[in-house]
Amino acid sequence: MAASPEEAARTFVQAVAWGEHHLVWDLLSTEAHRVVMGIATSRGMPEALAARLRDGTATQAELDQFRSDLVNGFRADLLTVDVDTLEYDVVLDGLEDSTARVVLMVPVPDPLLGAGLPAASVELSQEAGDWRIDRLVSRLAK
Repeated sequence: MAASPEEAARTFVQAVAWGEHHLVWDLLSTEAHRVVMGIATSRGMPEALAARLRDGTATQAELDQFRSDLVNGFRADLLTVDVDTLEYDVVLDGLEDSTARVVLMVPVPDPLLGAGLPAASVELSQEAGDWRIDRLVSRLAK
């Protein structure tokens, strides 16, 4: 899927922005899938539905609804950001070779003011040779 952390983060952000809920799900790591399902059940998703989603027996409507809700959650984290102007800053210092963090930077209007402002970060890990999204962390107040 993605050859680099920056490419994976950029693809993820664009998929969130365009509402490509199946692509967003495919870009998430196995650990992120587990966390998302845990959050969903802790917030009231019936365990039977969660089980169907986990084992692949959910109806298409259930799958679409769940993944659309997930994308809407990610959109809320990026609500104040113009995703078309973001700059992607890859941070590898101190992280394992199989993990990375990409800081999503909002450019400032005047370059004399310095570097852009961090809006969010995307934490990634390698899984089966591809970079996958572990977590999106918003840095801006909502």
